[in-house]
Amino acid sequence: MAKAAIHNGADAVYIGMPGFNARGRSHDHEWDELAEIINECHLYGVKVHLAFNILIFESEIKRAIETLDQAMKLGPDAFIVQDLGLVKIIRHRYPEMEIHASTQMTVTNSEAIELLEDLNIQRFVLGRENSLDEIEKIKNNTNKELEVFVHGALCVAYSGQCFTSEALGGRSANRGQCAQSCRFSYELFVDDQRQDLKNIEYLVSPQDLCGIDHLDKLQELGVDSLKVEGRLKSPDFVATTAREYSQKLNDLNRSTKKARENMQISFSRGFYSGWLDGVAHQELVRGDYQNHRGLFLGQISQITNKSICIKTTQEINPGDGLLFVGEKENIGAKVFSAQKMGGIVEVELPRDFNLKNLKKSQEVFLNGSDKLSTLTKKSYQDQNLLKKIPIKITASCSLDNKLTLTAKDGENIVTVKSSESLEAAQKLSLNREIMFEHLSKMGRSSFQLDDLNFDLPDGLYINLKTLKSLKNEIIQKLSDIRIQIEQKKPSSSVLSKKITESTSTGQPKLTILLRTAEQLEHLIAQTSNFDFIEKIILDFEFGKDYFDSIKLLKSKGIKSGIATTRILKPFEYHNFRLIERCKPDGILIRNLGALNYFQEKGFELWGDFSLNCANSYSADYLLSKGLDTICASYDLNIDELNNLIQESQSENLEITVHQYMPEFHMEHCVFAAFLSEGNSFRDCGKPCEKHKVHLKDMYGNRHEIKADQECRNTMYKAEAVSTVKYLEDWKKSGVKTFRFEALHEEGHELMKKISLYLDLIQGNITIQELYATLGN
Repeated sequence: MAKAAIHNGADAVYIGMPGFNARGRSHDHEWDELAEIINECHLYGVKVHLAFNILIFESEIKRAIETLDQAMKLGPDAFIVQDLGLVKIIRHRYPEMEIHASTQMTVTNSEAIELLEDLNIQRFVLGRENSLDEIEKIKNNTNKELEVFVHGALCVAYSGQCFTSEALGGRSANRGQCAQSCRFSYELFVDDQRQDLKNIEYLVSPQDLCGIDHLDKLQELGVDSLKVEGRLKSPDFVATTAREYSQKLNDLNRSTKKARENMQISFSRGFYSGWLDGVAHQELVRGDYQNHRGLFLGQISQITNKSICIKTTQEINPGDGLLFVGEKENIGAKVFSAQKMGGIVEVELPRDFNLKNLKKSQEVFLNGSDKLSTLTKKSYQDQNLLKKIPIKITASCSLDNKLTLTAKDGENIVTVKSSESLEAAQKLSLNREIMFEHLSKMGRSSFQLDDLNFDLPDGLYINLKTLKSLKNEIIQKLSDIRIQIEQKKPSSSVLSKKITESTSTGQPKLTILLRTAEQLEHLIAQTSNFDFIEKIILDFEFGKDYFDSIKLLKSKGIKSGIATTRILKPFEYHNFRLIERCKPDGILIRNLGALNYFQEKGFELWGDFSLNCANSYSADYLLSKGLDTICASYDLNIDELNNLIQESQSENLEITVHQYMPEFHMEHCVFAAFLSEGNSFRDCGKPCEKHKVHLKDMYGNRHEIKADQECRNTMYKAEAVSTVKYLEDWKKSGVKTFRFEALHEEGHELMKKISLYLDLIQGNITIQELYATLGN
């Protein structure tokens, strides 16, 4: 795969860090294999970015540092990192090392980039959901490099904000163990009624991103790097996409019709521009399939006893793979023979293929091409087609009459000298043509001779074996210098953290998060004692409801808070300004841009789980940015959460003890896509205000979908999760704040749950009694 990228125009490749990367189901490299790949890339001038892009748990810090030190010995060009604590560690240990913020850091605005200025991150890989207009706004407000995804699979959820794999099977996407839950089939329930969508079942499975027609605009905006997603793909996919994008970049006027066709045959769930042109909820997700289909050919126009006729303008060749799309199942077959007749291609399939399985008018796709595959493989296997490094050689004669050859590859210069002096020619003297002929025969090396400056007097002779030896010495020296590793020693100083023993002696309290004004009104009306409620945070779909709700909380003397949206994009500051006008006591900060915005506004700031705090270094960094508390990441199991508590300022940590886990957090709107014909909030009719929607998975669980103030959707786990069985241990460790999150509960059900948790906090009931009453 690396060779496929190198020899088809890639300027850089990104590879998973052994043991610590977000490609859990793909090949994990051994160190010697990784060293070989890095050397090969560097030989050809291709950079290597090691993706160190998962959350690091407290127990893994020591091993992560050891892995970092081992990787540094191999000479990577950059690390791609998600975890803020890990960024801090790398920056301290290797101050000059280049660091890229991975898309899992969920950076979608310039405010987040500004907040992280002290970490000296050189490049930010923006969220795939950023549009061209938003990218332009970000670029105009930062001098950092920006990298944008232009091709490959799209996650329907924001990278770094998907907990579906964690919620459904304990496999964290933030840990490289994505179960690809977005590719599952789901049933749509609207107001508790199942909707018959016929063949539409993959409701959150997006088409693949293809941004090749946007390269001119991305270049105009000043985007520094274009990224292709290639997880679990083939070398042919790598070669094809690298070649087509490289050729388009070299000639922006080049037609992309053939390029798109070649890439569709290589791998495609259908191509779409993703979010580059903004949201289009009717276009992003087709819903009728979730895997590779390839290039649409046309429809079956006739079926005979031995063949089928396909109405198509495309070329079909023996050995091609065809996919016949049926109502209930798809059938694949290899082409045995093909004959073009005008706009029809008559195709014979293998003898054992039952033509009775096909129907007239059935759609046909080309999902494999032996001809294309053969040509593609040659690009990285045929010695005559491999990338070559052009060099220029100057031949001169030194004072002692020894031949000196000086070779330049553009950046590097090496000089070699013959061991014996040149002799007087007896017959044919050495000239430029003879020397060029022999020096240009560089065999299977990575170099080719582009020019020879011949600066020798007439009448000299050199043994051709000597000339060959000098040529080989040039190749070896240039190769060595190109893959030479600059060894960087780690800093010997210790990276300090601000950790103090808990000084709080107060009683632990409950933070309550509510989703509607009605929930708040009922809670206030039914509760007489608020002593054990630390604060009430409002997370409403409609901002207009905040004003009266904050006034109600203030009238009761209860600390109030408002949650920001989980994502901040350019042009979305009206939500922040509304929060400011409401004047709550504090703000639940859900993204890095929001932290930067509210840092100096005078509010208490509480960091949410979506900041992905998984270790004490991340906690220390985020708390240093003005957070008063931070909610631990939902990726942590009990052992790792306890490790975080032990190594952090425990009184500043908040732990969620009751919630419906937020799974997908999506730019895609299920309401608009399936309950309207609109592409955005401008023309969807806002069905989210009128209906309740659930997605039922293959296991029978119904997950609620809710929209936020920016029309983004969150899918919530079907069943509530309670972790209070660990409450006493956490209290002993100094944790003072625990969170209860409501979702759809109303009236008696809501009060029953909250009352039970308040009684538990006060010591009026046992954990066993709480679980027994809840039915867990």
